Amino acid sequence: MTTRNRLRILVALLAATAIPACEQSSLDPQADGGHMHGDAANGHAHADAEPVTVTLFTPKLELFMEYPQLLLGEKAEFLAHLTVLATGEPIRSGSLTFEVTDVDGEVQRAVLDAPRRDGLFVPEWTFESAGPYRLWISVDGPQVQGRIDVGELIVHADAHRAAHAAEDAAGQEPANVIPFLMEQQWKIGMLLQPASRRTLTHRLALPGEIAARHGASAVASPPIAGRLLPPEDAGFPRIGERVEAGQVLAFVEPPLPMTAAVQLRANRAQVEALQVELGLRRLDLSIKALEVKQSVLQSQARLDYARRANDRVSRLREKGVGTEQQYDEAERNLRLAQAERDTALTMKESYDTLREELNALTANTIGGSENGSRGASPLRMPIRAPIAGVIVHADPVEGEHVEEHEEVFRIIDADPLWVTAKVSEFDLSRLPKAPGAILTFSADSEKTIDILEEGGRLVHIGSVVDPESRTVPIHYELPNPDGLFRVGQFVSVHVETRVAKDAVAIPDEAVVMDNGRPFAYVLIDGETFERRELEVGVRDGGFTEVRSGVAVGERVVTRGAYAVKLSALSPASFGHGHAH
Repeated sequence: MTTRNRLRILVALLAATAIPACEQSSLDPQADGGHMHGDAANGHAHADAEPVTVTLFTPKLELFMEYPQLLLGEKAEFLAHLTVLATGEPIRSGSLTFEVTDVDGEVQRAVLDAPRRDGLFVPEWTFESAGPYRLWISVDGPQVQGRIDVGELIVHADAHRAAHAAEDAAGQEPANVIPFLMEQQWKIGMLLQPASRRTLTHRLALPGEIAARHGASAVASPPIAGRLLPPEDAGFPRIGERVEAGQVLAFVEPPLPMTAAVQLRANRAQVEALQVELGLRRLDLSIKALEVKQSVLQSQARLDYARRANDRVSRLREKGVGTEQQYDEAERNLRLAQAERDTALTMKESYDTLREELNALTANTIGGSENGSRGASPLRMPIRAPIAGVIVHADPVEGEHVEEHEEVFRIIDADPLWVTAKVSEFDLSRLPKAPGAILTFSADSEKTIDILEEGGRLVHIGSVVDPESRTVPIHYELPNPDGLFRVGQFVSVHVETRVAKDAVAIPDEAVVMDNGRPFAYVLIDGETFERRELEVGVRDGGFTEVRSGVAVGERVVTRGAYAVKLSALSPASFGHGHAH
């Protein structure tokens, strides 16, 4: 007799002596048409045989089913416990289809419209011939739908063969087996998860801060003390505005001593007199230009006339009419007209050049005078942006007095930023050559940023140990195109120290500490668990590396592991038989 049956018999005896008669009647399966697990399953000659148990999983369902050794012509009850894997809840409503296929391929079905009670369907079946069958169970309800291939069923021709099959199937139970009934599992919403292979990274958690990278933060200040003025035709830039390197942000006008002010006024009077003189010269030059233009037109007209006269004399000479004197005179008049026209054009070009130079000189003089009329000092000095970036501090007031090197604007280039953490000198040996890092935020614990995956990089691991804190700085560069990260923001920097590739891993919740040693509770079948001592390694992302103790595919208890631990201390409270 197995440990499980011994526990059931012991608990049943204890319950019979401790529970009043009224409570006993409520647990009597004959009183409510129920059915007992275990040895009281059918009350037949093979009742002492261990029932057949099946534990199967689909992506959505867990099936734990018990049924007796099957005999030809004898009705058998199948106790099918169905659990929703995502929540650990029992199936509370819906139908179950029990589908049996014999060796000839003939299919028979039975449909149960509802569970006998939460999580439990009890289909009954009588087999008319011995041999193998195939069983499928389908569930259709509001909580979940699914179809489960239960596998092969063997129907025995007599009780002797059934008992012999039960003996062959019986095996030695592990030493640390813990019974924990489905009803108890449903009460605590137990969750299971299979061990799987994962790549886990051990990380060193360090406090860190987001900062502007070197050379990406600058102050714009006046080179001299004076009165602050905005740029021409624009106001002062404000907080949040982006500026470019070299852009004029403001002007500063230094105060002038008395002698310099008098000299400035005298200079302005001289400029104004010069402007008048230039105006007169421009007028005179314009008149002369008109005269030259008229002279050009007249010389062109005389040239045209001389050409026509010369052509006429040439035609008469060809016909033998006219004299040699007439021909020479026409030729001479043409040359004189040509020379006169060329002289007029040369004079016009000279006057045009003089007019252009005079206009340029007048424009410079008048422009300076106009600037002076708007109140700008010829000694004003620009305040330029030293870098491109966003203004994060600006409080200028037009006309206020500012001191030399006083901060007027602060500019930060926030893309990319730096993430800086400090590593203890005792942990330096654990760091690989180029460790990756993950950021977490105290304001949003669920938000994580993998620096390398986001396009960042390791900038530098410090070479000098701080004598006060005994730490070394480590700097990462983090892209910030959307401006999500802020300079001065505190973060936790999880720096990579070791990587376990293709490791067997289970959720952290499955690891239970007992006297300083890690254990996990591994599902053996639907209501039986085994306590396994673990050798653990890297913890990362909610998973723990298991170097020994659990194999890939084995299911461990995640939610409810502590309750299983308690049941091992008091099995009578969690693992005794139950009525259906």
